[in-house]
Amino acid sequence: MAKIKGVMLPPLHAHSYCRHMANHTFLAKVNSGAKTADPRLELTQLVEGRIRQELNLLLSPTHLRVLRWEAIDQRNRLVVRFRELDGVFETANGITVLLEVKASASKGSLKTGLEQLQSSLKTATHAHPNTIGLLVVADLGEKYDMFGQAASQPLAEYFSGMGIYLLDWPPCLPAGKTSGICVSLIPGSLLGEWLPSKSEGDFE
Repeated sequence: MAKIKGVMLPPLHAHSYCRHMANHTFLAKVNSGAKTADPRLELTQLVEGRIRQELNLLLSPTHLRVLRWEAIDQRNRLVVRFRELDGVFETANGITVLLEVKASASKGSLKTGLEQLQSSLKTATHAHPNTIGLLVVADLGEKYDMFGQAASQPLAEYFSGMGIYLLDWPPCLPAGKTSGICVSLIPGSLLGEWLPSKSEGDFE
């Protein structure tokens, strides 16, 4: 039996995913109690929304936002897994594009984003062989200290030798590309237009 099977890209409102999230949310509340609002989450969601809006003008948006698959665990049981994606798009020639957004350009954030996207691609290609990963980096650390400091070297240097395509923003995917990962950095000037000023909120 294959270690991974049943791979699909359902929407956020898929019954199986809603049931999974309802259980996950209940357990989280039981285990951790009440939580204070996280301003980083609010800002990250704002940026993710704007990124999806701009990509909708370049690619064909889909209502798919979840990666679902079945895997064999250590006890040889078949377990259903889910991973929520930041976006799923299609190119004019039918290539699937998985979006991963990172709101920090710190080395830790870039490393995590790349690893998450690589893992999603590895799983998704079981059902969608022609799939590209798009990592979009928004360096909110330039404006908000809570997002950490940017990487000490430019993205071109950080991703050098990894076989990563670096793209401008808005990204234009290489013609004929059917696999691999592309990275695009949101210009600081554009982020300034998207983000609220400190006088509009309590963000530090």
